Amino acid sequence: MEFMKKVEEISKKVGDTASNTYNTVADKSGKLIEETKLKIAISDKQADIAEIYEDMGKSIYDSYKNGEDVGKDFLKLVKKIDKINEEIEDMNTKILYNKGLRVCAECGETIALDSKFCIKCGTKQKAFKLKEEKKNDKKDDAKTEKVCPECGQIFDSTAKFCSKCGHKF
Repeated sequence: MEFMKKVEEISKKVGDTASNTYNTVADKSGKLIEETKLKIAISDKQADIAEIYEDMGKSIYDSYKNGEDVGKDFLKLVKKIDKINEEIEDMNTKILYNKGLRVCAECGETIALDSKFCIKCGTKQKAFKLKEEKKNDKKDDAKTEKVCPECGQIFDSTAKFCSKCGHKF
């Protein structure tokens, strides 16, 4: 009987270790895949900006050739670039978030997500929140997630409470 208990204990420990290892690997793989997707999306956005720059140059040149004032043509294109740059910044923030990092709002230093003060400039940090993404009609093969409006923690869409701060969804 003693032998069987030890075999059961060892089997349970091995099973728990294997389960924990699997969960850790799955989590890290998921974050790596998410980071890769975001980096590809950033590259696509940067290509969009380059295309707008090209359109901007052509538009300005065409207006100039026609003797027109080129001021209004700039506004629409510049606003497109600003919007895309904001999207890129949000993606970079999400990459840092997935690594447990963020950027100091004062000096731009990369710091730990839960830092209360910046390690470079000493500025007190506000609670970090990820911007909520707008829902697209396109179906994504990744599972949907919720972002806690109180602390910014990311959860599976089935969560009813935040495990970090207890906020009820």
